[in-house]
Amino acid sequence: MNWRSRLLSGLLQTGFWLPFLICTWFALVPQPPDIPVFRVGDVVLHAFAFTYLSFSLLLAYQARTLLQCFLLMLCYGVLIELLQSLEIERDAELKDLLVDLAGIACGLLLAKVAADPLRNLLGRLFSTAPG
Repeated sequence: MNWRSRLLSGLLQTGFWLPFLICTWFALVPQPPDIPVFRVGDVVLHAFAFTYLSFSLLLAYQARTLLQCFLLMLCYGVLIELLQSLEIERDAELKDLLVDLAGIACGLLLAKVAADPLRNLLGRLFSTAPG
């Protein structure tokens, strides 16, 4: 693997792990910060987060199957809800887990359609970069 391929792989993996860590932190703090993005509603935030994370997981780790990604993201959603149930100011909600499932399905469907073309486009851009 040449340096361009490693760089692209690293960027795609960062595109998964950095938002994953941010989402995890926001999910586990007693009270999310009062910033405009959190005013759109819990359902929208869950749907967007799990759609993006599922898509970027499959994009960054193309060797994973859809089933593996689905199970990993489902376990992540369940873990968040379990940990939130331990926090006094947070609640575990079945509704959140159901929205997570919908987001996972949307993200994996989007990845099934768009991940390979996007990965190929990025690969071509990186292979034509000077240096």
